[in-house]
Amino acid sequence: MVKEKKSYDLEISIEDDMTKKKMLRVVERAAIATGLYISHIGGYSRKKYPNSVHWHFKRHKKEPGLIDATFWKEGTKFWLIVRNNEPQWVHDTAPLLRKALKNELAEL
Repeated sequence: MVKEKKSYDLEISIEDDMTKKKMLRVVERAAIATGLYISHIGGYSRKKYPNSVHWHFKRHKKEPGLIDATFWKEGTKFWLIVRNNEPQWVHDTAPLLRKALKNELAEL
């Protein structure tokens, strides 16, 4: 029996020389462009992705649901995480955030 995944990822290509400082600016501008705010900045799975930066994006403070994003410099990896049980606005907005992030990265 195959176990169903609880979430799906939307990967975003980044350059090998991407820095944490640049990524923080990119993410902030993309959030604004998508009408979201950053409710949390921290790390993600310290053992699996050491030194990663992890964000939570929300539309409104008391509204349920959020979009996760993680930047891992050592793995040259950046992705959004959307849990399957999130409200519909999350599933609708995640591709828009991904597009805004790609646009911001193209501006660098």
